[in-house]
Amino acid sequence: MTVFSIIEKMLFVVSCILNIYIPYIVIKRFLGFRIKPQYVIITMLITGNIPFLIVKELNIESVYQWIPTTVYIFVLSLIFCKGTCLKKLIVTIIYNCFNELIQYITVTVIYISDYIVILNSPVQTQQIRDIVNYLFLITSQLIYILILNFILKNYCIDNGIKDFKYMLFFVVPNVFIVVLLSEYFNFYYKNSNVVDISLFNNLKMMGLACMALICAVLTVTILDKLIKENALRQKEALLAHQFNIQARHYKDLQIQFKNTRAFKHDINNHLICIKNLIANGDIKSTEQYIKKITESFEKLNLKVNTGNPFADAVISEKYNISIDKNIDFKCNVKMLNGIKMDPFDLCVILGNALDNAIEACEKITDESIKKYIHITSTFNKSFMVFEIKNSMQGYIHKNHMSTDKEDDINHGLGLLNIQSIADKYFGTTYIENSENMFELSIMLQVL
Repeated sequence: MTVFSIIEKMLFVVSCILNIYIPYIVIKRFLGFRIKPQYVIITMLITGNIPFLIVKELNIESVYQWIPTTVYIFVLSLIFCKGTCLKKLIVTIIYNCFNELIQYITVTVIYISDYIVILNSPVQTQQIRDIVNYLFLITSQLIYILILNFILKNYCIDNGIKDFKYMLFFVVPNVFIVVLLSEYFNFYYKNSNVVDISLFNNLKMMGLACMALICAVLTVTILDKLIKENALRQKEALLAHQFNIQARHYKDLQIQFKNTRAFKHDINNHLICIKNLIANGDIKSTEQYIKKITESFEKLNLKVNTGNPFADAVISEKYNISIDKNIDFKCNVKMLNGIKMDPFDLCVILGNALDNAIEACEKITDESIKKYIHITSTFNKSFMVFEIKNSMQGYIHKNHMSTDKEDDINHGLGLLNIQSIADKYFGTTYIENSENMFELSIMLQVL
């Protein structure tokens, strides 16, 4: 065995490893695995050549060889990965778009390598050509990995996958570009009666493929900007809403403070009246007078006093909404000083959780079911746990939760937003559901 043969086989092995590693990191980084990664790797090592064998056995033309690969990656993601079928399909399309663009850059070098000729040595010529082809194939695979890592590190395209309209912005133009390249390739490389294959056409094909790859990366940057701008708009809207409810909350506090001072000012007069009623033996009037004073005093008590002004503002607003809708609302939330939590995140969690609870209570049509919302908090070491329990009509499985609102793109993200923030604080969410009762527990590491 010659040195050239050894080098060729080594390069072949490296190329095969990279060919498995690339789809592995794509589905891992975008989707995540439901099982241990080593099982996925073993499966890919065993089944990785299936698309190639299908292409070989069915003699599929090169412009359509992406189809078996697409099906293989999609089936792999269905079996081993997390996420919805739509998200898995989009990730598969993303992978194949970039993969096809890299392939069209690589295939031109295979034709260009035909210009390498070693005089009087056809065997060495072929070996050198094979080595050059493998070297460029490996180079293109490494470029693919670098591009992928660059995108995942610097851009939030993964967040955009959750929103279908943003992913259409990436998928549609890039699929269209790949289809055009396929037709161009088919015209120049398959229809030899029209145009002879030349070095110029190879270089032109490579240039077009490189430009298409650059366009795909630019699409990602634009998509990232749109996603971030949308997130910023949502945050600004939430902050504005939070400012408004805090302003109302502080206004209510001022009114309560004013009423408390007035009550304290009048307390001596009330006591004199009670004393005179008792002295006159008018027990019934005394009881009625004391009842009125008690009711007035209860109105002065703060309904929500968590120790955190942001939590107070949000829960107070939801308390008032619940009372207006005849929903029994009980709050036993105490916040410790010095918790390491962004007020924005706290408002998102409490707002979404209580909005969902209010919505569930509103849907109750059975008068025998009491409408209630109970929110409590506990601390366990460095973790804070919110528990929001509410009544509902019927039973809903936690794996089949959705919204029946028309704007389901926006309104269906409540629990996803809560889970996202829980992940940010190294916590989790837990849902318990029984007949006519729903309970959401949110654990956050804040100390």
